[in-house]
Amino acid sequence: MQQKKEIIDVFLCHNGADKDWVRELGEQIESETFDGLPSGRSLRVFFDEWDINVGENVVLRLSQALTASRYVAVVISPEMLEAPWPSLEWTHIVSDDPTNRKGRIIPVFLKDYSAKLEIHAELPAPFKALNWIDFRRPTDFKRSFQKLIRKVRDQPPSRGRRRRSLASKLRSERQPLYKPSEETAAAPDRINDFVLGNLLPVEHYPTTAWMAPTNAREPKDVWSVVSDSAPFVLKDKKLITFADLTIDDEPLQEVIDETHIESHPVGAWRDDEIRWRWIVELFNRCLRSHLGGLPIKRDKKGRYFFLPSDGKARVWQNAKDPERTVADEKTTSSGDVFWVHHAARLAFQTLGDSIYLCIEPCYVFTKDGTEPLEGKSVGPLSIKWGGKERNAAILRHIVFWGRTMSKRGTKIEIFTGGAAISISGLPAFAKTTFGIEFDQIGIGTLIEQAEDELALAAEVAVLDDPDYGDED
Repeated sequence: MQQKKEIIDVFLCHNGADKDWVRELGEQIESETFDGLPSGRSLRVFFDEWDINVGENVVLRLSQALTASRYVAVVISPEMLEAPWPSLEWTHIVSDDPTNRKGRIIPVFLKDYSAKLEIHAELPAPFKALNWIDFRRPTDFKRSFQKLIRKVRDQPPSRGRRRRSLASKLRSERQPLYKPSEETAAAPDRINDFVLGNLLPVEHYPTTAWMAPTNAREPKDVWSVVSDSAPFVLKDKKLITFADLTIDDEPLQEVIDETHIESHPVGAWRDDEIRWRWIVELFNRCLRSHLGGLPIKRDKKGRYFFLPSDGKARVWQNAKDPERTVADEKTTSSGDVFWVHHAARLAFQTLGDSIYLCIEPCYVFTKDGTEPLEGKSVGPLSIKWGGKERNAAILRHIVFWGRTMSKRGTKIEIFTGGAAISISGLPAFAKTTFGIEFDQIGIGTLIEQAEDELALAAEVAVLDDPDYGDED
């Protein structure tokens, strides 16, 4: 049996003269977790005092640790640059990746002058072109440490806070998106308005994807071994998940090769069309798992719809919102029975640098409450009915699905096995300087509006297609 691959987050390359400071740095790093949550996996460093046992082969142990380390933090000082052992360690990495293309080397600048050696730190060529973390001033330790931890957690550098603009044009100088003639009777009113869409902004998501070889080729191959696991996808004979595969009690370890576990920053895959598609697919797998705890089924067309309640109409309520019938049995004038269900196509999409959950409300017609009708007219029926709805009704459906997925929370929090996917419960919007005066409606008022939408949908279906059950 192959030995389990060791995972080290940070290898601390240093000189004995700086050992006291490096020890405190290592203690602080190991006091943090990988995802920043108290329940997350603690970060692990390789520090010779702690990780090389008495009588152990030092060179062999260093080689093993360097290979297993995700990052190598090189603590730069004049003493370190003059010492042979640290040089052995960092040149081991440089020889494999001279330009640090993989980004494993993290230069940590501790001091640039040694009073004992009376020399300044002269950076070797591999470090001159790299952006380092400056720890030279003790007063900057907290800020520099946070920068180091963001790197170790595979997060991008933090951006500055938004300030009040000092160079914006005056309101009178702004150019409107559209300026119709004031003589036109249909010209919009000059008011500030909002345009709401059907996209819910993703606010936070996991920053690291874990990957390992597997013999599983279909999800059922994994589920036959692991009955309850974090969401995953299978690509190129590998299992990809947001769950940390190095944790000893991670169930997915049962179906992977533990000796070849890899971790990758999710952001590094944004420019890789194929791998980013894998990440989006993994997002959608997490969504399916999230909805699995609700009385909702997904059909082969990707539509999620509410199921009946023990063969009867299902009435649904989100917190203190008005009750809504989401699945109901209907009968045609000829006595034929069918069901109408509130439904939606739900999927993650990438627009620019942002990720959104797209909601496309629709209706699903079924024979018995579970099996969708397949006739030629079912698709057109749903489209005809959807086309008759006003903007407010469609927006009400979007808000309803958002509140349903939030499971009575203020945001939608989707379990991934790692950090949660956090989604705003309200749609993204755009601001305009024109609209129709007195035609606004508040979200709260929108939710309170209620009508028997399923009855209307069924009525239109019956009128437009008396042969709804014909599948030929």
